[in-house]
Amino acid sequence: MAHELAKMRSIRIGQREMRVSLQNREEANKKLREQITPIWTAEKDKRTAELEKYTKALVEGRAKVREYQTSLRQFKTDIKATNREYDLANKD
Repeated sequence: MAHELAKMRSIRIGQREMRVSLQNREEANKKLREQITPIWTAEKDKRTAELEKYTKALVEGRAKVREYQTSLRQFKTDIKATNREYDLANKD
């Protein structure tokens, strides 16, 4: 019983840290989009290598967001499984 509670606590701590990381990454992506917008709306000949740099960073940031979201779904699955284990341990 205590094992399940400790496991659940560690999962929730990881989940919280992942949510904070996701929020920070989404804010960084938003800032990148704000930097890309004025460059993108400029005439094609005025677009710079800076646009490519920001776009590449945004692509990497979006990939990180997907990783974080996948991890959060896994945390949710782990919490459900641990809750089930806890419930079954308390039945006896």
